[in-house]
Order: sequence, then structure tokens, then C-alpha cells
Amino acid sequence: MSPTINLLLLFVASSSFAFTFASPLSNHPTFGAQEQKAIGHNDLFIPSPHNPVPYKEPFEWDEKIHYYEKHTNGSGHGYYRRSSCPGVNTLANRGFINRSGRNISYDEIAQAARVVWNFGDDNIEIVLGPTRKEHPGPRIDLDMFADDAVQFKINCLAAPTRDDRRVGDNVNLNKTLLKQLLSASKDGETLTIEDTAEHHHRRHNDSKATNPNFRFGNSGAICSLAQYANMFGMLGRQGKNGPGTLHVEDVKKFYLDEDWPKDYWRRQLPYYSPEANSYIDRMARHIGYQIERPYPPDDHNLYDVEGDVAVFDVLPPWKLPDRYKQQEQEQKETTI
Repeated sequence: MSPTINLLLLFVASSSFAFTFASPLSNHPTFGAQEQKAIGHNDLFIPSPHNPVPYKEPFEWDEKIHYYEKHTNGSGHGYYRRSSCPGVNTLANRGFINRSGRNISYDEIAQAARVVWNFGDDNIEIVLGPTRKEHPGPRIDLDMFADDAVQFKINCLAAPTRDDRRVGDNVNLNKTLLKQLLSASKDGETLTIEDTAEHHHRRHNDSKATNPNFRFGNSGAICSLAQYANMFGMLGRQGKNGPGTLHVEDVKKFYLDEDWPKDYWRRQLPYYSPEANSYIDRMARHIGYQIERPYPPDDHNLYDVEGDVAVFDVLPPWKLPDRYKQQEQEQKETTI
């Protein structure tokens, strides 16, 4: 056996995050064209042209236990606590974590995110890891995800529907910003990667103009763009743009009600950072820049990696050249 194979086998055997695939005898639902089985929270999803997004199934829950009850941060005479993330707040509004939003362990948040959203463990760690460093106790209140300690780490500038912390309320929903997000749809029904990139860039420029503490290095860009990427990863479903179509009505309910969409289908393999980064990089390219990985040593001091002017603002929309349009038309006529 070659040294390379020996090394790979050693890695798989020793890694706590080793990926596994189900045996043919598994009773779990089959996984699309790849015939993978969803046997746990950390199975590996491998995109392919025939299976570009994870297979999804209708999400089931016990309505007697996980009934919907919304609270905003500071409601109940200051009793209830919520974060700036509607995905986390959904877990509290549905009782998968303490409905008060208080005294919740990091492990409880992580497990609830797996159960409801099938959020991958590396993405969970991206959120909980830095927060745990700033708030090292075993338990946390949800509003601590958006306090001064986690600025530029978890709580992001230019969030889709929240004000910057230095500008206004960075926890509760800004309905004007939500309307701007929904109006970014060019067809009124769906949001594409390009739609969300263009909305993000407007938010970026607003933040740069109004926030005296503006700082937008590579990590800041990822933090902000990830909030759009996560919608595609968790809420995307079959539609006019393919199996990962993001519907305006789903985004509206997710942000306005802080609840999963009507007829929510849960992905059967986890949402890991490589998939998230694929969405993030597409949005960055549409704007006209590339995120640098790994981050440079001075990333926390960088003022703005995105810039004020986007490619889509100065270049005309891409169109298929006329000669190819003619070829397509000829092929259609031949087929008929």
C-alpha cells in the first residue's frame, strides 16, 4: 500500500470530523442521484451537475411542544432576549432552545441548529467559537451575540435587515431594510445570487457613509455576505431558478416572523462552510472583488476591501452574443 493511501486512512481514522456514508442497508431516506443516505448531522455533501443542492424533505415537528410564539429583544418588560440572527431567534420562538432567550448553553444552540436547519458543525463553530472566547461561561443570553464584545466577529456591519450597532438597533428588525431586501428581486418572486449581491453592496455603501466605526476587511465581508448565503443554503427550494431557488415569500416570513417558511423543507445533509463560501464568492465576484483567504495578518486593520463602485454599476449586463442566439434558434427549429 502506498504512503499516500496510508496517510489518508490514518486521517480518516483519527479525525473527529471524519465523514461517513451510510451502508446500503440503512433505512434513512435516499439522497438524490448520488444514492447517499442521510445517516447523521455530519455526512458529507458532494455537489454534482445532477445533484447541485442537497436533497430536502418536509420538516416535521410536534406542534404541541414547538408551537410558534414570537418575542423581540427586550419585550416582556425587558425579560425576553433575542439575537440579531432570525435563524437563531426561530429556535427560541419555536422552543428548540429556551423561549426566553436567556441562560442557554452553547451546546443547546448548536444541537437545535442541527435539528432545525441542519447547520454544519464548522459553520456552527464559526458563530459560537468567537462568541465563546468573548463570553467564556457555559451559558449565554441571545442578545450577547450582538454586544460590543463581538463587534466585527459575529455581529456584522451592513447586515441585510439590521442597523449597524453604532447607527441604531442592531438586534431587532428594521422593516425598511427588509422592504429594501425584498425589492431587490428583479422578478418580484425570487431572489438570485446577483440580486442579493446588489442589495448587499447598497447596504455596504450605506454603512460606510453613516457608521463612524466602519471597518470592512475580508472577515467583515464574509460575515456580511454569509447572511445572504445562509438563506440560499437553508431556505432555497425548488423553483424557477432551479432546486435552490430563494423565494421572496419565504425570505419575508423568515425575517418578519422569525420562523421557518410555510411548508419548510429541511436539507438532509449539513450546510458546511465550503458550500457557504461558494455563494459568498459568487456575490463578491458580481460586485467586483475577491475575498482573500487566508486573511492577511493586517485584516483587522483594513478599511474596505469592497470599495464604493461595483462592476454591475459600470458595466452593462452580460448578454449572450447574437451569433449564439441564432445557433440556439436554429437548433430549436431543427428539433421541432
